Amino acid sequence: MLFCPFPAQEYPRLRQLEEEALARWKGQLETPTQHVDLQKLRQGHFPLLLGRAHPNLPPERLSAALDFLIWNFSWNDLMNGVPLVWLQEQNWLALAVLQGATPARDALPSLWMLRDIRERLLGSTPRAWRERFIRACQWYFRGMIREARVRAEHLCLDVSSYVELRRLSAGTSMVFTQMEALEGVFLPEELLAHPALVQLTRTATDVMAWANDLFSLERDLRDDCHPNLVLSLRLERELPLDEALRAAAEMHDTAVRRFLVQERSLPSFGVHDAAVSRLVLGMRRWIRANLDWSLLTGRYPRTAASQCSRVA
Repeated sequence: MLFCPFPAQEYPRLRQLEEEALARWKGQLETPTQHVDLQKLRQGHFPLLLGRAHPNLPPERLSAALDFLIWNFSWNDLMNGVPLVWLQEQNWLALAVLQGATPARDALPSLWMLRDIRERLLGSTPRAWRERFIRACQWYFRGMIREARVRAEHLCLDVSSYVELRRLSAGTSMVFTQMEALEGVFLPEELLAHPALVQLTRTATDVMAWANDLFSLERDLRDDCHPNLVLSLRLERELPLDEALRAAAEMHDTAVRRFLVQERSLPSFGVHDAAVSRLVLGMRRWIRANLDWSLLTGRYPRTAASQCSRVA
């Protein structure tokens, strides 16, 4: 079972958050040209994920962030298995929309949806934060493109190369940057660049990425060369699948313990100590919320891999 010492959080207004999100998306999803299925959206349990990560915020504070979360998952589904050149083009168009561009008249409906989400999401946030958030989105899109190239070329990466790729494609840079705006914690750029915080954020990314790889393994096995930590471990160490699965779980647990050590070792940041503590608490909540959501979402099949990924 996966090690996670962080307490589970319930979102007290989850039903309201779910119903309001479904109402917002219903009209969009019933459009014939749209690619997302309403039932699939329900089974995704995305409000549960965001609510547990931000248990003290009201639904109205979470609505734009939730729509962006849903958009990202649906975008990822849309980009799955398409030609690499087209995927690259669409991802850079999406980035341009986040930067303020208006989609072309014949653009994908998802890009028009993103334009509307952008207006609500970025709003009156500080310019420095907006620029940092867009950079985080750029890293995520770059990770999607690299991952698609790996699949197109039928490569199975060694563990080191895969770790580098996964830190981009996991999307946690977007998540943690957005967390600052939701919780009202805007830290100076130079503080966020402190090696101790960079290291802690990278470790939190690894924890969430390795957990997702365990839960999504059965789905990823359907693809000849879908990047996944378990598959890279199997190749590099010449392991049977079950042993590679256990090795990936051990890497996850080691990363959690490393996070705890790094958290305790953080230096004082003076007047920013309280804000840094809130940032770290947010990472802990996201790590736990990601695990709880992975056990409940309909995106991952209930398989032997996911049973091994139960939370201790």
